Amino acid sequence: MLLAAYFRTAGYATDRATSAKEGLRKLDSGSWDAAIVDLTLPDEDGIVLTRMLRARSSIPIIVSTGRNGREDRLAALELGADDFVTKPFEPRELVLRLDNILRRGERRGRPSGPRLLCAGGELDLAGHALVAPSGECLDLGATEFALLRFLARNPDRVLTRAQIIDAIAAGEPPESERAVDIRMSRLRRRLKSIGLDAALLKTVYGVGYKLTLPRRPLSPAGR
Repeated sequence: MLLAAYFRTAGYATDRATSAKEGLRKLDSGSWDAAIVDLTLPDEDGIVLTRMLRARSSIPIIVSTGRNGREDRLAALELGADDFVTKPFEPRELVLRLDNILRRGERRGRPSGPRLLCAGGELDLAGHALVAPSGECLDLGATEFALLRFLARNPDRVLTRAQIIDAIAAGEPPESERAVDIRMSRLRRRLKSIGLDAALLKTVYGVGYKLTLPRRPLSPAGR
């Protein structure tokens, strides 16, 4: 693709996903530092994909579309996109827009490595740590990290204890369901210790657990 080639000449490594499903899978691999989302996808509207990407990660997102509707632009920005461009555009313009977003992120202390949004903070996938908005950092053990990563990659989804046990086993003998409950109780205490909202980690009685997303305040236009 011409656009990918232009980004490579500008010093970026590029990857491509041809569907929303593939994009989410690649994002979960932890290999992306930014995403450019086209609204026209074969399996999902790009606006919906933008919401799913933002729920899983804090990476910069630029939405690109040939549609001229004002509502698309507002919806994308409302759901967490960092910028929005309408086709046709010059590849250089898109590169400059991404450069600017990344520079702003560096000034604000945005992480350069992959992270997942988690309980109002960010899960550092490379550093195996949970970072609060205050900058306070919680180092995680291997099992605790695997548990939080599994929860953060499945926001607002009820996960059974059996699913959680499978996700954190990593080749070790599986834990009991009671052990999972104990881990969750300890995890809530640790979230509180760095000022995060432990209430976002909800018990679904008789089933398992769910990590909910923090509610975003409505904009004046959305009230």
